[in-house]
Amino acid sequence: MIARLKGRVVEIGEDHLVLDVGGVGYLVFAPARVLARLAPGEEVVLAIETHVREDHIHLYG
Repeated sequence: MIARLKGRVVEIGEDHLVLDVGGVGYLVFAPARVLARLAPGEEVVLAIETHVREDHIHLYG
């Protein structure tokens, strides 16, 4: 399970962000209130909830 990610915000979408952690881009779903506080290029630490299903793995921050 992934519980925490620290890295640079690469992209912010309508319901997600892409976080670069050591050269790997993680797509993290987040509420609008969280996304509104972030800016591309910003270094952040996010608490992560990992949902594992048969057909996907989703990260929520």
